[in-house]
Amino acid sequence: MSTLTEAAYFTRRGINVAIIVLIVYIILRIFWGVTVSIFMFLFPPKPPPPNHRFGVLPRLKFPEVASPSGQLTFRLETIEGSVPPASGSAVVYFMPKALANFNGLPRAQKFAEEFQFSPEPTQETKTVFRFRDPEFPFRQLRYDIVAHNFILRYAYEQDTGLFSENNLSSGESAEAQTLNLLQQEGLFVDEYKKSPIKISFHKLVGNTLLPAPSQSQANAVRVDIFRNPVGGFPVYTPQPEVGPVSALYSGSSNPRKRILQFSYTYWPIDTKAVGTYRLKTSDQAWQDLKSGNGYIPKYPQNTTIVVRQVKIGYYDSIEEQSYLQPIFVFEGDEGFVGYVQAVAAPWVKTD
Repeated sequence: MSTLTEAAYFTRRGINVAIIVLIVYIILRIFWGVTVSIFMFLFPPKPPPPNHRFGVLPRLKFPEVASPSGQLTFRLETIEGSVPPASGSAVVYFMPKALANFNGLPRAQKFAEEFQFSPEPTQETKTVFRFRDPEFPFRQLRYDIVAHNFILRYAYEQDTGLFSENNLSSGESAEAQTLNLLQQEGLFVDEYKKSPIKISFHKLVGNTLLPAPSQSQANAVRVDIFRNPVGGFPVYTPQPEVGPVSALYSGSSNPRKRILQFSYTYWPIDTKAVGTYRLKTSDQAWQDLKSGNGYIPKYPQNTTIVVRQVKIGYYDSIEEQSYLQPIFVFEGDEGFVGYVQAVAAPWVKTD
């Protein structure tokens, strides 16, 4: 009998000791994690020294639009009270070029026929072809036969009557339709499995679609698929609110008027072919923005711009570029966004 009592005693004691050890382990692990986080915040690792592996880089291909910087007055109101310091260097990634092949044009023609365009295109450039819909002249398809990037668009501004039908899909349905189309056309890449997706609703005002406060007041729904962050930094497009994959749907029952726009741009990134480059100081970037040496995709109607935040990101152009390069991103009131190329001279071409 004493043996059973002793066994029960030591069993209970062993369980208690095990629980205490487990609690101590959890506390120490949490403490260690918090300590490491605080240390990394206070003493962040130094950025890799610049090796300028790819030599002098080309200037970023921002859209060729007149910069409004000359008509704007900038005021900096960050938490720090100044332009926060940026890292001294950043990684630049090589972007391999797509290779031409004999199947490019036949593939584009097949794609055009699937969406009821004439298979006989007009050639716009060496690689870009334009397809038309003889029955619906407001529809056009612009297709790059090498990169397989495209823009399918219905000029709804000239046919606003299509919005009289408002059988609009839900956001979830529009998202599923977009992803299915990518899969059917062999355009779905693994990256999209975890890509951020944004659903937005839009209302017709005059002949323009503007953001709608709710689905019940909307005339169109848009699905935007964005790239995943690269190296922990977000990737920005020429229009920061529009993803490189963007689909806009109406509520029309006519399938040729239902897709108002479907744009697809995908440039692969070689994350193993990298170089590190010296960056401008954030003060230099701020001066570049104010002097018009940047690109401003979004700005309010008033001429006084209040900038609240400055960060580093990467720029993903609509046009083909050889490298994924870092940019300074300035964000402010009323949706203001401005970009400035981040790599410092003399490592960027001036022309």
